[in-house]
Amino acid sequence: MRKINMLKLAAGVITLMSCLPCMAQSLKVTFTTAFSFYAGGAKLPPGTYTLRAQEDDPSIFEVQNASGTHSVLIEGRPSSKTASGSPQVVFNRYGTAEYLEGVLTSAGNSVDIETGVAEKVAAKKGSPQSHTVAAK
Repeated sequence: MRKINMLKLAAGVITLMSCLPCMAQSLKVTFTTAFSFYAGGAKLPPGTYTLRAQEDDPSIFEVQNASGTHSVLIEGRPSSKTASGSPQVVFNRYGTAEYLEGVLTSAGNSVDIETGVAEKVAAKKGSPQSHTVAAK
């Protein structure tokens, strides 16, 4: 009888543990820029964008404008940085060019975007000026 109870307990724990990945918050933020910016290798025009994690690969993010005419997939990684209050989208400015750097949240799911080739070239010519845009 005791072995059966232990087996039931083990099966219950395994079932609960398999549900934990489903409970993780996936990242989805909406932001508006008055400037064009680079995300990955693509230059996106000013406008309202949504950045969301892909369901099948949480390290891949889609940045898409509100009308759906501009979209790019980019690679990101979890970040330990946080924002106090509402989410913030971080950009690096080199001269007049803007590059998407990451997203800061207070929920513990902040993301750093992988640096693209164009930004690496710009970084060799000068230091970035980091700034944020409010997100929802």
